Amino acid sequence: MGLLGKLGVMQSADDTQPLTAGGQQSQPPAYGRQPPKMAGCGRRLLLTIILTTSCTLAFTLILFLRAIPRWSEAEVGGIQVSIDYDGATQTVKTRLGTVGELLSQLGLDLPANAALSHSASDPLVDDMVIRISLARDVTIITNGDEGQFQTPLQNPWDILVSAGISVDATDKVWVNGALANVDALPNWTVPAQHIRIRRAVRLTVVDDGLQSTLLTNADSIGDALYDAGIRLYLTDQVRPSLETAPSADMTVHIKRALPIKLLVDGVIIDARSNAARVGEALVELNAPLFGLDYVRPPAETAVSADMTIEIVRVTEDIVTESEAIDFAVATQLDDGLNLDDVAVLQEGRVGRQETRYRLRYENGVEVERELVETQVIEAPIDKIVAYGSRIAQQIVDTPAGPRHYWRRLCVYATSYNPKSNGGLQTSTGATLAKGIVAAKPHIIPYYTEVYVPQYGLGVVRDTGAGPRSTAYWIDLGYSDHDWITWGGYTWVYLLGPPPGEINYDLPPWAPVRNRAGGCSG
Repeated sequence: MGLLGKLGVMQSADDTQPLTAGGQQSQPPAYGRQPPKMAGCGRRLLLTIILTTSCTLAFTLILFLRAIPRWSEAEVGGIQVSIDYDGATQTVKTRLGTVGELLSQLGLDLPANAALSHSASDPLVDDMVIRISLARDVTIITNGDEGQFQTPLQNPWDILVSAGISVDATDKVWVNGALANVDALPNWTVPAQHIRIRRAVRLTVVDDGLQSTLLTNADSIGDALYDAGIRLYLTDQVRPSLETAPSADMTVHIKRALPIKLLVDGVIIDARSNAARVGEALVELNAPLFGLDYVRPPAETAVSADMTIEIVRVTEDIVTESEAIDFAVATQLDDGLNLDDVAVLQEGRVGRQETRYRLRYENGVEVERELVETQVIEAPIDKIVAYGSRIAQQIVDTPAGPRHYWRRLCVYATSYNPKSNGGLQTSTGATLAKGIVAAKPHIIPYYTEVYVPQYGLGVVRDTGAGPRSTAYWIDLGYSDHDWITWGGYTWVYLLGPPPGEINYDLPPWAPVRNRAGGCSG
């Protein structure tokens, strides 16, 4: 019979009406005269009915009397007690004195391995909750070893104590799959069904030759090193790997990376490397070379502490430059023009060409320019100039009388004497005196007889001293006692018949800088 059945109250039958042997209510007897035989039978029937009714009333009274104490106790001085039978709760009222008496009266026998929240001798008090916990299976796993433990206990700490299993602060405990703080186990409120314990293990750490030990309950070697305050760089090498779960008496080897500097894209990065060569260090640091990039020092160089590795970014570009092509000046003699007359037969036009270069940049700086090709986009047109070759003999009046001349030039005239010349000798060996003239031989050849107004006749027997701002320059010679200073433009007439070789294409005439004056007449 269940707890609720054991705690239920029996209901009494309805005894307000007598029952027949068949269970039917009897009918009242008919009044009037009855035959003698029928009268005897009636008396017996009535007696039977009376006896049956009396028994029924007696039985009902007994049941009622048995029920009277409980309800009376509830009504006068009873206490209320709750009984939790493995999760099913029933509240009763009683005047019994102890927990054992109540359980005995209710017929509640404790199953094997069940737990009672109170001792049987504990007195009952109002609003007491008596808990009866039935034994159940709890799985306990310690360092991978699994076992089943039957217990009515629910608190994980109590269960472990009952099972004789101790835990300390270095152990990790999971209750029903949730990681639990060891100190919180005594106050755990959720019934434990599965308890897993992982004991701490001792690791030997060899860090670049320096040995130490540590006690850890971490999930991985990486977590164990972090918890122990052993900091790692990304390129440090650890054996076994950081993801490996620690096990007892395991030795962890750490090979520290060397400090280096990586110079890339103008930025210096402090890094560490465990590579043997520079090229391997770049792979380790995820700093690849692209295209034409190269590294300094070379990739085969051994890595050393505090070295600087530079990645040189190399790019190439093709550029096109446009430039003008100057036209050439072509000259030709024209016997239809007088000597030193010039006519432009065709104007020149500048051309254009495009030149392509391959440019090489290192870290954004141009370091090399290679010519790829040059293409003429528009050819220049030469300028054609005609120089007169017709010589017309003309006459000029000189102090010695009229003389023929074949060319007249406008020149800048200066004068010199032996003192200013540093001696009497000229470049042709003549003695410097009045009548000796110096000029540029490609303008006025040596030994050419000339006439210079206000100076007179002379012969070119010397060359002009040093470079001048114009080739049209003449120095008029004097002796020391008759020297006259010259400084201005004048005509010079080339006398006599023209020589066999004439320079028809004289350079363009240019005046002396910062000198005023000119030729007239």
